[in-house]
Amino acid sequence: MNKDRNKKLEKLTIAIQKHLNNNPALLIGSGASIPYGLPSMENLADEIKSKLQGKYRDDDQWKNLIKKLNETNNLEITLDNVDIKDAIQEDIIWVVLELIERKDKVALTKFISENFYPALTDIIEKSVQKTGPTNIVTTNYDRLIEYAIDFADGKNNTGFSGNYIQKFTQFSNNFIKRAVNLYKVHGSIDWFKHKENQNILSLKSFNKSELSDKYIPLIITPGNGKYRETHVDPFRTIISKADVALRNSASYLCIGYGFNDEHIQPIIIDENRNNKKPIVIVTKEVTPKIKELFLKNITGNCLIISEGGGNGCKVYYSSSETELFSESYWQLDEFYKLWF
Repeated sequence: MNKDRNKKLEKLTIAIQKHLNNNPALLIGSGASIPYGLPSMENLADEIKSKLQGKYRDDDQWKNLIKKLNETNNLEITLDNVDIKDAIQEDIIWVVLELIERKDKVALTKFISENFYPALTDIIEKSVQKTGPTNIVTTNYDRLIEYAIDFADGKNNTGFSGNYIQKFTQFSNNFIKRAVNLYKVHGSIDWFKHKENQNILSLKSFNKSELSDKYIPLIITPGNGKYRETHVDPFRTIISKADVALRNSASYLCIGYGFNDEHIQPIIIDENRNNKKPIVIVTKEVTPKIKELFLKNITGNCLIISEGGGNGCKVYYSSSETELFSESYWQLDEFYKLWF
């Protein structure tokens, strides 16, 4: 039995190392942050209903939104398929920002007080030791990746320059040692734009009561303004730079990403299918979109590691070839140990 287990483990290890032999681009979704207390989409939906119900209870658009949300139990699908006025959309953005910011600070305090760091840190630390920049694309608004980069002694580059007050300029020279290009394609909880002069700032501390009449948060939530926002800076520049980075990458490591965003994943899918670039997906849940995109026509250049029904993990080598392990290799710290 132990011999069979060792063979299974050797096969998985070789497959991971083969797929990620070169310096892969990282695509990171909310599944990488949720283990540290950051809110899920369900948590955000509950917060939105709790905070805004009193203000909009008599508004027909709000009533329709809540009706659809209760039917689908999916915030992304609901906001993408209902019409809401700009005032409601802006209030939703503020609710999302404030909840994530609170949870983000709690996570950082825990990292510092208990002297530990996100599991992503180890992967970044290995990556920045290699030649060339590390490219990370994320749809997350929180700063867990930035904390991991700092813990790994990487040189973070988000397109902003400055110290305490940072201005959006451009992505700096990639020849900087231990450079990490972080493309936050949906924005960040510390990005803001002036309503009149369009100045774009990254502020570590933002006084909402004093500044919310002049500045708006730069986070793109699902909804009727999502694709409009991507055509203006900083998102236009960030997405175009991310596209180039993904096209030029030899392989991809996707962590906690459900493949529900049409902004960035088409390039990865195209490169995987047509140019045979390998992809490894490490996720708690194999979402319907992952099943649609990869499990129907999975090939030898795609490896999926997910939770195995509550215990251990399930590995998909192909649509017909799977293995079960008692270890939870879908968890990033366990995956790291196996990879390296």
